[in-house]
Amino acid sequence: MSLLRQYRRYAPPDLQRYCRFVVAGRHVGWVKPVLAKELAGRADVFQMAGADLKMQPALADAAQRSTAMASVLEDLRAQGRIPGWRSELYPVNQSFGETPLLVMERAAAPLFGVAAYGVNLNGFVGRGWEMKIWVARRAPTKSVDPNMLDLVVGGGQPLGLTPAENLLKECQEEAGIPAAIAERALPVGIVTLLIEAGEGLRVGQQFNFDLELPESFTPQNQDGEVAGFELVPVSELIHRLRSADDFMYDIALVLIDFLIRHGFVGPEERDYLPLIAGLRRPIPFAMEPVA
Repeated sequence: MSLLRQYRRYAPPDLQRYCRFVVAGRHVGWVKPVLAKELAGRADVFQMAGADLKMQPALADAAQRSTAMASVLEDLRAQGRIPGWRSELYPVNQSFGETPLLVMERAAAPLFGVAAYGVNLNGFVGRGWEMKIWVARRAPTKSVDPNMLDLVVGGGQPLGLTPAENLLKECQEEAGIPAAIAERALPVGIVTLLIEAGEGLRVGQQFNFDLELPESFTPQNQDGEVAGFELVPVSELIHRLRSADDFMYDIALVLIDFLIRHGFVGPEERDYLPLIAGLRRPIPFAMEPVA
């Protein structure tokens, strides 16, 4: 079976069915029309402008917008409409590294279809077809994709850290990888994510790293978010990706990217070109100011 089956787990979202979310004249996300209409009832925070949901221009800076958004999200949380609250702030912007237009609770990002960033680590042992990849089983208590297969290390990208600094932190928390080893990880690019989730859109850009781990090393979870680890031969990994949906969707993309970069999937694969094209699909934020 083709590895493209992983891409077909979610149909491409029809963005015409959403309202654009606009902050300070910048298109930064998408909101379901029903929610947009409801939010527009908070006239101190939002307004409808045609088909767009805009934050009020009177909220003139990031601090004011962040405070106003926090108030709205606390109300939605009290109604049970934001599962998996993390008390972790994410920047809202069009591109990574831009000065945030505001910050908001990570768990609410899909409601507004704003871009969320993260880091991933492909931890492997050996080379060639003798290679094995460390795979984690997510804890059953995780709010997103419980019990599904994951990379040895991965996590959201918080404010105040570079991706490399964040990776070192996640390596320690998720797998007990000491800094002296984690610092050898190499940045290898990104994958993008744009899928419809139950509450809205999951929009993501994942920074990926490769790390060859010592054969003597065994991951040890430190934060309770992993149920266990497994060292999987590369041939078995390819079989799982071809035949099952055991992996989180975005992690399946990261692993396909890994397999292509390391030569396990090449031009002889019938779907080689669409596989590559599907890894970094553009996220169609409007790049010009919105009138």
